[in-house]
Amino acid sequence: MRLFLKTGLTVQMSLLYVFFASLMAMACVLLTPPGQTPDERNHFARLTQISQGGFIAIKKGTKDAGGYLPTGIPSESELLNSLRFNPKAKVSSEELLALSERHWSREKTWVSFPNTAIYAPITYLPGALATFVARHTRATILQTSYAIRTVNAICAIALCALGMALARRGALYLAVLASFPMVVALGASCSQDGILIGLAIVTAALLTRLDTINPGSSRFWLGMTSLFAILAVSKPPLLLCSLIPLGYMARAHRWRYVLPFAVSLLAFLFWQKFGLNPAKIQFLDGSGTSDSGQVHWVLTHPAALPALALHTLQAHIRHNIHEFFGVLGWLDTVFPNWFYGISYITITASFYFCIYPAFRHKSVRQSNRVVFLAIFFVLLAIGAVYFSLYVIWTPVGAPVIDGVQGRYFLPIAPFLALIFPKVSVEGQVASSLRIHQIAMLALGLFLAIDMVTLTCVLASRYWLA
Repeated sequence: MRLFLKTGLTVQMSLLYVFFASLMAMACVLLTPPGQTPDERNHFARLTQISQGGFIAIKKGTKDAGGYLPTGIPSESELLNSLRFNPKAKVSSEELLALSERHWSREKTWVSFPNTAIYAPITYLPGALATFVARHTRATILQTSYAIRTVNAICAIALCALGMALARRGALYLAVLASFPMVVALGASCSQDGILIGLAIVTAALLTRLDTINPGSSRFWLGMTSLFAILAVSKPPLLLCSLIPLGYMARAHRWRYVLPFAVSLLAFLFWQKFGLNPAKIQFLDGSGTSDSGQVHWVLTHPAALPALALHTLQAHIRHNIHEFFGVLGWLDTVFPNWFYGISYITITASFYFCIYPAFRHKSVRQSNRVVFLAIFFVLLAIGAVYFSLYVIWTPVGAPVIDGVQGRYFLPIAPFLALIFPKVSVEGQVASSLRIHQIAMLALGLFLAIDMVTLTCVLASRYWLA
């Protein structure tokens, strides 16, 4: 610990994060029963499809989408369904044993997974590779799901740690964000979201390295373009974040700053036509939802949008913030209120800690144009999340937007790191070594509380009577 405090390197902060995040991820992998993260079974089915080379899903009629997969893949109701939305229920050893005996089959049958069938394959590739290997080494279906969780957790943690090490602005903010239980739990699941959040942190961290002295090389901007394109096809609201680089635009090589948005838009439109449209169905058909009908309603009732936003925030904002920090399982595993209080304090303190040097030293401030565009496009991306859920998941003309979850905003949040001032001493999160050491101790304390609380919550929720 003494050596760690003396080095004061952001790389060491990344290693501190890796240590605690690995313990948290291990707890999530082992203590979260099969299928007990949102849509995990459907993510697993999509992974299996991609591992077979099926990058584009199949639409069956107008009300179903999915693909032909090996028989034996359990349905959502077969994955310990008694646990869902029932916080008092515990894991049944008989059900778990029955699941463990399911093996991969060469025979295939139709499997429905309409809500994940539309997702691009890129962020699923690590899990798909694990699935391919597991299927060809005679692993059971349950063993395969645990292998996917483990591989995804390793990739997500590695990406988050890389982002912290690269960041020259807001590194402490990114570390706190990446350590929230929701981020780690998503990484240690069959979902693509953990890897997506990790890629967003790396992308934002790379942008924090730019300034007037270092505008970035052509190779750098080609890399940024690729990252933004992956983010945009994986989660379309992130397309708006690819406009943030316009804040760095200089007279020379202007094409560099436009390239991330231009290529991301092309990638999004390509996937929209060749990947999404062939598999897209109307969600919640028959319940009053209609994509085209909702868009028409919005265009013809623009004056109703402020009230819609206000009522939605009044109804859901507190729970969405808690979900942003961590509401696990099928959003039925809640942390103690004191933990959410600590999370509020920690993220606020990290934000203030990172922004404070801007009030004292003008030389380290981010440019006003970048700050404005970062905040503006982050808010637009958040609005796009709400709008997309209003279109696909909410009855036409409803006064409140349904289906929004706090985890949807986690890939957007890293881009707020761009508003912070640049660290004046490279390798430290503060110019003073003593303050840097205090910040690292505070982060270590939060990570320790985080890890212990997460483990206890999962153990008591699913296993301890």
